[in-house]
Amino acid sequence: MGGYGSFIWSAWGIALVVLTVLIVASLKSMRARERELAQMEAEAPRRRRRSGTAETAAETAGENG
Repeated sequence: MGGYGSFIWSAWGIALVVLTVLIVASLKSMRARERELAQMEAEAPRRRRRSGTAETAAETAGENG
């Protein structure tokens, strides 16, 4: 490597360490957000989904009047 091997391998090593730290931090953050979301969903009241179809509106109008 023409005397530059130590610089090249240290650059590869630093890049590998940085990428590993980023992956670990991202996974930890993702798991924390998933736990937070699951907790919020468990605490929140259930909502009914609104359906935007014309058939559902016609059926509802027929039931009410």
